[in-house]
Amino acid sequence: MKINSFYVSALLMCQTAFMSCTDYEVKDPNFMPPDVVLNEDPKYNEIIEGLPEPGKMQAYSPSLLGKPYRPITVKYSSEFKPVTKWTEADTRVVAYMGDYEPVILSESDYKSVTNRYGSLTNGVRQPATGRFYVTQIDGRWWIIDPEGYPHYERSVTSVRYGSSARNREAWNRRFGSDENWLATSQTELASIGFHGTGAFCTDTYQKIQMHNQAHPDTPLTLAPSFGFLSQFRLQANLTYPGGTSDNSLGLVLYEEEWISFCKSYVAEVLAPYKNDANVLGFFSDNEINFSTQNSKILDRFLAITNPDDIAYKAAKAFMDEKEASKVTDNLNTEFAGRLAEIYYKGVKDAVKEFDPGMMYLGTRLHGTPKYMKNVVEAAGKYCDIVSINYYSRWSPELDTYVKDWETWAKAPFLVTEFYTKGVEDSDLNNGSGAGFSVPRQEDRAYAYQHFTLGLLEAKNCVGWHWFKYQDDDGDDNNGKPANKGVYDNNYELYPYLARFMQEINYNVYNLIDYFDN
Repeated sequence: MKINSFYVSALLMCQTAFMSCTDYEVKDPNFMPPDVVLNEDPKYNEIIEGLPEPGKMQAYSPSLLGKPYRPITVKYSSEFKPVTKWTEADTRVVAYMGDYEPVILSESDYKSVTNRYGSLTNGVRQPATGRFYVTQIDGRWWIIDPEGYPHYERSVTSVRYGSSARNREAWNRRFGSDENWLATSQTELASIGFHGTGAFCTDTYQKIQMHNQAHPDTPLTLAPSFGFLSQFRLQANLTYPGGTSDNSLGLVLYEEEWISFCKSYVAEVLAPYKNDANVLGFFSDNEINFSTQNSKILDRFLAITNPDDIAYKAAKAFMDEKEASKVTDNLNTEFAGRLAEIYYKGVKDAVKEFDPGMMYLGTRLHGTPKYMKNVVEAAGKYCDIVSINYYSRWSPELDTYVKDWETWAKAPFLVTEFYTKGVEDSDLNNGSGAGFSVPRQEDRAYAYQHFTLGLLEAKNCVGWHWFKYQDDDGDDNNGKPANKGVYDNNYELYPYLARFMQEINYNVYNLIDYFDN
């Protein structure tokens, strides 16, 4: 039995408080890359203490690379607690990857090759603009940071206070002030390779900016999120098509009003972030209902009973144009893409006019919309990065949809939500959330490595945002809080999860080199 200090350390940390680290099917499920050499050298058959026993060396799939690995088995479920049915899945972790050894083993190693943003300082430097932007280098998409260094995004969403009595008590005990809270959180998150914040920090964005001004060498990047469609309805005094917010995208059919609104609203909400070097970009909306598996947007618009409703008239005109009597998936996707084109163009043109250095990160496509060709094409045409909330898949769909996103969008993508929740060792009821249930915190750690290793294979992926900073709390989700966080409700990092996150986050650049070469 091989004893590995990293995994022994991870196990020990589960016994003590963590201190800062010093429904679309796969198109070809039988894909197997040709000529994969599976190394049977004895060193690749050792068992590492503290980890589940792996299977035999095999080619990783789904993948276009088929790099060798030995899978461990992790159980997951889409059910809420109590879980009655588990699915067992092959899972890839760094320790059992054939032909790969981590290069960055300590915080000092990590700091020696990265800057304050977690960007790679010994890579090929690009032009420095003082802002974040994206470019392709040798076929791989990269974010370039304000200093010109290649950057792979690793951040957490929802950096904000909890609401329960125990949460506030813990916050006061640990921090006592916003300044100390953000400074401590930045230090601890950076120590495991997270350098920024994502969506849903509404009450915290200005506090983060104050932290960044006071601590320019240890910033937290920002990616503020907004609700353009709901604000457009309110400010233009409109009603939702068909009387339901599910049809909110139809509001962009008031095209002149939409364009005018975008210009004024962008100038209003982005004013605090204009020319801020620490702002990665912004999201204009969250999970727009372009369609779902059970509810096509074209069907919904055609079902509106008011013949003068703007969405009904647009849908009827589209069907007449196509000389179609029945809605098909292809027609629905084309129609949704036309609406997406109006939506994204309105926002992008306004941003270009107000702050051309600001990246537009889109609307966090989810569920069915992320698989709709015309919607993704429209997002890629106008967004600097296509943002995707990636749930309901144990592994990234590398040989199918991830590849399609590159073809459709002609732009990179960023995973802006993913997580798992442990159900057996959490005091939360775990009765909500899109992330898979797994048995324990150890399984959350393995799932993180498995999913992010898949993303690192994809040359069109530029990073991820873990959902979220802290577990749900108190009355969240109608009294169904869930174990989603890097932190628990005592503001303590989950030690085992944090260590496995750290191993990936520290080694993203040499892992990219491993996959690309």
